Amino acid sequence: MRTQWDGIPSQPERSSWHWVEDASGLRPLLWRGDDWPEAMDRREWEDGVVVCAPEDMREATYFGPVAMPPAVARRFASTRLALAAVQPPHFWEAWPGLS
Repeated sequence: MRTQWDGIPSQPERSSWHWVEDASGLRPLLWRGDDWPEAMDRREWEDGVVVCAPEDMREATYFGPVAMPPAVARRFASTRLALAAVQPPHFWEAWPGLS
């Protein structure tokens, strides 16, 4: 019998990629951890298009973190997290007069 997963990855405080299998198949998903720059977006899963709460992943199977070579992990930390910190939280804030 399979133990039900709670939707929270190992080391939930760190933003990183994890192997998860759900209705869409086995794929890497990005976990936005406590170190994610935008506080509202922390503790969520992202696949590049869709953002899911941990509760939405309870039927999925968790396989663990994606093993990244050190150079790739450093680049992820310096680009993905750094870029998220400087982007406006809403696209319309980038254009004066639309907010």
